[in-house]
Amino acid sequence: MIRHLLTCSFSVALASLAAAQQDVTAYTNARVLAGGRPSMTNATIVVAGGKIVAIGTDVAVPEGAGVVDCTDKTITPGLIDASFVPGISDNDANEQSDEVTPHLRILDSLDPEDPTFRRARRDGVTTAHVMPGTQNVIGGLGCVIKTHGDDPDAMVVKQDASVRIVMGSEPSMRNRAPRGGRVESMYYRRPTTRMGVIWAVRRAFYDAQEAMQKTQGAPDQGAPAPGIEVLTRVLQGKLTAVTTARSEQDLRTALRIAGEFGYQTVIDEAQDAYMVADELAAQSAVVMLGAPSATSVSGGGSRDGAAPRSGTVRALADKGIKFVITTGTNTRRLPLIREAMFAARNGLGPQQALDAITIEPAKLLGVDDRIGSLAAGKDADFVIWSQDPLDPAAVAESVYIDGKSVSQIR
Repeated sequence: MIRHLLTCSFSVALASLAAAQQDVTAYTNARVLAGGRPSMTNATIVVAGGKIVAIGTDVAVPEGAGVVDCTDKTITPGLIDASFVPGISDNDANEQSDEVTPHLRILDSLDPEDPTFRRARRDGVTTAHVMPGTQNVIGGLGCVIKTHGDDPDAMVVKQDASVRIVMGSEPSMRNRAPRGGRVESMYYRRPTTRMGVIWAVRRAFYDAQEAMQKTQGAPDQGAPAPGIEVLTRVLQGKLTAVTTARSEQDLRTALRIAGEFGYQTVIDEAQDAYMVADELAAQSAVVMLGAPSATSVSGGGSRDGAAPRSGTVRALADKGIKFVITTGTNTRRLPLIREAMFAARNGLGPQQALDAITIEPAKLLGVDDRIGSLAAGKDADFVIWSQDPLDPAAVAESVYIDGKSVSQIR
């Protein structure tokens, strides 16, 4: 408690000092769900220079600061969608010249004017983890970005946040010649079966292992090829591998491959996760749940023969499996907050549901030092809701990124 008071006193002093140099705003009388800790009532958040400088129930409003009265409102951290699908065409999200392209960056295809970012902001999403598409076996590097900005580089929170691996039918779809036709195109380059998809993953990691062994034996032989270098970082535990897998067989394969090569993988989509909960727990795998209400409730479609259930999210929680909630490749594109609401309705505690779209994805993506919760020193990314955000009638009245209003209902 004493440490808390000292921190608050220091922060308020800092805010008062900054008031003479820059705009300072205090958001008062709010119910605050700060992320990862109990809620606060009649709390105040002081923002200056794009950062939170003070937060608590005993924080004084700095002299000269602007005041926003948030009586009867709820403030949460800006939501984080850990598997966000922007409005990029398949032609720009999937490189067709090769089935394994770990060194390509989805950042190079992002358009700041993409209307999906605007819709995400409207729904309270201030940060998104964007990955390449799902038609390559290994699609490339994902990035973490803010959902508002004029320049993709300026929006970046973390450039190389992950490399995407895809199991299932998508990497082999449309790879067979039309009936009666011949395979003559350079685009006929992918495997045509699950066996071929898995072999392409194995071969890529075998090559990376071989390159690592050669480098250890002859460190002066030069840098490896860019794709090999990316996969080497995965094997060294320096880069997160995200494996998109939906059906039971693909989930088991994803875990088996990770165990075989000794890297830790995050499982994306995972609609059949309830069938392999013990295996996920044994490998301490983190799951990025696409449409965690099991798609049958939230309205998304199922692929690869997966049989989703509404109780999946609770089943993972009961096993102690770490997970986050995402919109993923849900074709209905329901707001992220709605996915958390469905999870809460299916047995997940309200705080855990909200944490699964705020602080937990921030930890997973390695950006929790800046975002994911409301605390002094962190980016001023937050949402003012009309009422409890998990209430079906809740509306994101104001959304702030780096202390600036980026979406507001008038």
